[in-house]
Amino acid sequence: MQTETLLQLKGFPVQLKSLIQREADGHRRSLTQEAIVLLEEAMLARASSHHPKRDQIDEILDRYHKLPTIDKRPMDGIIEYDDLGLPK
Repeated sequence: MQTETLLQLKGFPVQLKSLIQREADGHRRSLTQEAIVLLEEAMLARASSHHPKRDQIDEILDRYHKLPTIDKRPMDGIIEYDDLGLPK
């Protein structure tokens, strides 16, 4: 069973490579080892983060749309702007 494979990234931003290399140097790792650690950390963070599901978002939007409109003036009537177009 193969546990490793080759991954080649084309068009990789030079600045990002430099940042990863700096991190690698600080952790006494190779560029490849540091990239793997960063990818693993990012994947774990993404997997553990709470992303609302579509039905939860729809429910929130439904509740929002059912709220009464308290002030029916247009936005320009609620917020006053100066001569430069900035809110007063």
